[in-house]
Formats: sequence, structure tokens, C-alpha cells
Amino acid sequence: MKNAMLFCIALLFSVSANAATLSLSTVGSNGATQEISLNNNSTVLAGGTVANSGSWQSLFDVTTDVDTPVRVEWSFNPSTSLDSAQLAFGLISGPGGNYVGFPTIYNITGDFIFTAILTAGSYFAVDILNATSGILKYDLSISAVPVPAALWLFAPALLGFFGLRRQARKTVVA
Repeated sequence: MKNAMLFCIALLFSVSANAATLSLSTVGSNGATQEISLNNNSTVLAGGTVANSGSWQSLFDVTTDVDTPVRVEWSFNPSTSLDSAQLAFGLISGPGGNYVGFPTIYNITGDFIFTAILTAGSYFAVDILNATSGILKYDLSISAVPVPAALWLFAPALLGFFGLRRQARKTVVA
């Protein structure tokens, strides 16, 4: 039993929780500016401004080096300036390509966060379409979420169960 516990502890220290590297690219915009401020990292940041009231859109592509869940966050400043918009997210045929199947569409009227799963080597569109607003600044943040971090929460409980089992065996023998 002691060897099993030592093996589990050694295994905990051998696991690394590296997040994926994301790459973001601009595809185009209409009625708004686009800018990528942080790229090729576990978090990518982009944004732009809408200088005139009216309708606009902004299109981005994202890809990753390993399969990973991501958190996608759109924010608007001032948030009261956004009347309505559609966020579209989905697999596309390549850089700047067409959707493969149907994208997931979210109808929004303010800041919005959703999660998704990216597959390695595939391209995904992260677009804001049919937006109507006053003058505002928008920001896009996509963050990779490292899954192995859950191991650090689960492993101490598992080791605790080993200890309880060992304690129970000692009581039965006595």
C-alpha cells in the first residue's frame, strides 16, 4: 500500500498542465475597425471601435495546436451602446473560409461569454454579425482552459481514500 501511495504522489508531480497555444487572425469587418493585441498564446485578445451609429460586423478566425476547451468573451464599452448583435461560432473550411455545417448563433444585447471546444489544426470562425449600435469599443478574448488542472483537485481526495482504506484495515486487524 505504501508503494502505491508513493507511486500516486510521484505521478502527481509528473503531470503538467500546459494550456494550448491559440492563433487568432482577422478576416474582415464592415463599419468597425479590427486589431489583434495579443496572439499566439494561451489567451488571445482582439478588439476594435465602431465610430458611427448603425450596423456593423467583425470577423475573426481562431485555431489551436492541441484539442482544448476555450472560453470566448465579447465585451462592449459602453455596454448600453450595443442595441443587438448575433455572435456566430463554428468550424470553417480554412482561413477565411465558409462554415462547415451550421454555426452556433447567439443573439445578444450586451457583454457575452460562452465556452466551446477547439480541435487541433481546424479553423473556427468567431464572428459578430448584424450588430447595431451607437459609438462603442468592443473586445474579444479567447482563453484556453487547461483540463489537467482538475487532476490537482481530484488527486488529494483519491489519496485520502487510500489513507482511509489503510486506516480501516488497521482497525480490523486490531
